[in-house]
Amino acid sequence: HAAVRPADEVPHFSWREGQVLQSRYRVVKLLGDGTFGRVLLAEDRQESGKVAIKVIRNVDKYIRNAKREAQILKDIRDAGPNKAAACVHMLETFTHEADKGRFFCLSCEVLGESLYDHVKRNRFRGLWVQDIQSIARQCLEALAFLHGELGLTHTDLKLENVLFKSTEPMPASDFPREALWKEKHRSSNHGRSHPEYVRPTDTQVKLIDFGNATYELEHHSATINTRQYRAPEVILALGWNERSDLWSMGCILMELYTGDLLFHTHESLEHLALMERTIEPFSGSMMGRVGDARRQHFVEQDPDGGRDCRLHWPGGASSQASERRVAGQGPIARLVLPGHRPLAEFVASLLILEPSRRPSASAALAHPFLFESFPD
Repeated sequence: HAAVRPADEVPHFSWREGQVLQSRYRVVKLLGDGTFGRVLLAEDRQESGKVAIKVIRNVDKYIRNAKREAQILKDIRDAGPNKAAACVHMLETFTHEADKGRFFCLSCEVLGESLYDHVKRNRFRGLWVQDIQSIARQCLEALAFLHGELGLTHTDLKLENVLFKSTEPMPASDFPREALWKEKHRSSNHGRSHPEYVRPTDTQVKLIDFGNATYELEHHSATINTRQYRAPEVILALGWNERSDLWSMGCILMELYTGDLLFHTHESLEHLALMERTIEPFSGSMMGRVGDARRQHFVEQDPDGGRDCRLHWPGGASSQASERRVAGQGPIARLVLPGHRPLAEFVASLLILEPSRRPSASAALAHPFLFESFPD
């Protein structure tokens, strides 16, 4: 009986150029590796076009997760292509038999770079407001469909999981907020030349990574999201639903404007304190619902034994540096230029602390910001 190998020792699928998978796909090159497996670019000989093939490493938990994601992508695809316009399109799944075992594979459309890679390439300069508006509309349309028709919460929305549809190179452009950006990064950019700014000609985007997406009636994990995009009800363990995706969306849109994370933190109490500085104090009723396990860390009781309770801050701060970080955070309106106030108002409408008061994706689609025209 052979010992089970730790997941990180299980080898990746060894591929070669020109290799044919599923007697349909001719491998062209490696697109990238992840913990779960690797992604190959291939030519689809049946449909004559390029596809991305995700080859999962032979590790039970990765295979289970990939099969689950494949089922979700199939549900999305079966609901109709127009509705799922801004979700990645999966073609099929198959198992490839190789000398070193069997590999579970998913073939999907090839997409361009992620919003994160795009912002990073532009030295964290943010996007034109016109482009943010277009991306916001598409993402909310996708969420209105996922939430409203499938009862599905994505649970991991972030810049890395929104990709441009086009793989074409992006042309150089000016950046309308260059002076503001230079001022903000004056110390770190002293005497440095700046790479040119590139702007997408086509702002069509797609949501990817449905591996943690959760149906309404399924078990809801206690913790979801990458921390910086995590909604307050998740941190406070008050239970969550699809409105948590709207919170993540608000964080994403602000990051697309400033080029920086809205909540830059690695600690839950500090994160909640940053939310209060950015939005408003938590209500006594929301704090009053926090269960015992979190209450001792996050909630300050009324010393007079009354029913009033509030966030345990700054009393609970782990350091003076943490207190200073929170004190330096300000309202969303302070982060935008006067002409971009509608964007700040839109983001504020998504970042509502009480999830029951946060708009649904379809309600958010009616916000005036999405109908204004911005010269930038």
